[in-house]
Amino acid sequence: MVPGEKIVMSAVLDFEWIMSSLRLALPLLLAAMGGLICERSGIVNIALEGLMVAGALCGAIVVHATGSQPAGLFAAALAGGVAACVYAVFAIHGRAQQVVAGAAFNMLAAGAAPYVTKALYGISGGTPSMESPPGTDGSGEVLLYATTALALALPFGIAWFLGKTRAGLFLRFAGEEPRALESAGINPASVRFGAVVASGVLAGLGGATLSVLLSSSFARGMTGGRGFMALAAVIFAGWRPVPAALVCLGFAGADAAQIRLQGGRHAVFGIALPVQFIQAMPYLITLVAIALRSGPSRAPRFLGRES
Repeated sequence: MVPGEKIVMSAVLDFEWIMSSLRLALPLLLAAMGGLICERSGIVNIALEGLMVAGALCGAIVVHATGSQPAGLFAAALAGGVAACVYAVFAIHGRAQQVVAGAAFNMLAAGAAPYVTKALYGISGGTPSMESPPGTDGSGEVLLYATTALALALPFGIAWFLGKTRAGLFLRFAGEEPRALESAGINPASVRFGAVVASGVLAGLGGATLSVLLSSSFARGMTGGRGFMALAAVIFAGWRPVPAALVCLGFAGADAAQIRLQGGRHAVFGIALPVQFIQAMPYLITLVAIALRSGPSRAPRFLGRES
């Protein structure tokens, strides 16, 4: 290959990596922004993974039944919101330990999904693949690009909402000074409940991007821990929307890189890298990022605590 061809090939591969990173960042961005809203109100949302599973499953079921991707996304957002209501009842009104309640919710979602698909389709591994998936006429690409643009704009919108609006001020006070909110005649529990539901809508939509936009069916384990990665991004970014989005893009870039690296043999200092190590790269980077995070924590004062 001549030098000019190498340059062109490198540019093409780099462009493909960027586009792949943006696609893989889509579910992370939506889930992370949902988790950030929830946690800024003072509620720990370990349940992001389960909410993504609920959205991915319901979105795929509706698309399989109707053949409409927009309907699938709407159903996923609705399912995420309803599932978040269940979590909010236990975490807020039931005063359950939030980390335990979130972990239990994740296990419930992961365990219930195979039973739902078994009851509907006779298979426990997921929803059946469609012979003629919707969106193959180009409308799917348009919807994917529109959803990606929305996800990229969302962190800036949330930053404006938290910093410039009265409702955003109430949400921040619910996590920082809930007693001050009570003295103003506003119930912190109601604010937190709304924040949890909003996080469920976004996380459910994030899950649906995997089963509706990036594929045409739901598969068991397809969220792949992205809910936990999204929460890690929020923590690493100090509960700030735009930095959290940048961390999500970094995680997605690592994920896109490992997909490309699986296409050939790779070695570091003459030592061949096993494919399992390459596949684990995004998760290893997530753990390292959290472990190396330095500086004072910016967590809301009443995060995980009763007001």
